[in-house]
Amino acid sequence: MKLKRGYIGAIANHKGGVGKTITTVNLAAALALKKFKVLVVDSDPQSNSTSYLLPSHTKIKDTLYELLDKETPPPAIEDCIYPTVHPNLFILPNVIESSGLEMPLTLDFPQSNTLLKETIRDYAIQNYDFTFVDVPPTLAIFLSLALHTSDFLLIPAEAGSGNSLEGIKGVLGLAQGIAKSGNKDFKFAKIVTNRVDRRVSACKANIEMAKLRFGEENILRTPIPTSADFQNLEALKGHSIFTYRAQSKGAQAFRRIATEFIKFFEES
Repeated sequence: MKLKRGYIGAIANHKGGVGKTITTVNLAAALALKKFKVLVVDSDPQSNSTSYLLPSHTKIKDTLYELLDKETPPPAIEDCIYPTVHPNLFILPNVIESSGLEMPLTLDFPQSNTLLKETIRDYAIQNYDFTFVDVPPTLAIFLSLALHTSDFLLIPAEAGSGNSLEGIKGVLGLAQGIAKSGNKDFKFAKIVTNRVDRRVSACKANIEMAKLRFGEENILRTPIPTSADFQNLEALKGHSIFTYRAQSKGAQAFRRIATEFIKFFEES
């Protein structure tokens, strides 16, 4: 498939521990395996996407921190992007020090809202088919920056957690507000159900509740199953599900999600 242009999306949920980074890393890898050129922007100071995707020997010099730090001249964006463990997949990494930017960026609100957009958007849509911005689990400035930059939003939700649904509500509300007032490029938001075990009644109940609250058409049909493989990935680092266990149920799920995801752009 040939896209009309590149597209940028935020991957976010107000609640932590719902599989946000797992979704970012493995959907990006699945699309890269389909020969799309993909960029991950790690805007979470915890830098988990960076740990998953960068080969262990990589020497990092410039990162998202240097791009967003207004105290020093920013580097060229090309100098902040690195190859990953997958062909066709690249990352703009982050470091823990970027947590120190939250206060100055917040104090510079609303002028700071478009800083990420001005920094990466034109370059990303011209050079990559898809760009995913991994966002920290808050309704704060980094989420606002990502949503002002994005064409779409993906919200991972833990199927077994009712609190995860409240996280959806907060992020979705902010995205809808920004779409109306500040980002005319924003097109859609979709929910990804994660850690699904159909044997557990709470999973079934929460999925049905999500359909009622947010609309079945706004939830991807393919669920991400609960799996020890994803827990192992967190400990291993330097891997996606495809470099760790390519034939697992988790890998199969992300291949199907990638196929489903691409159709949104065929239809647009």
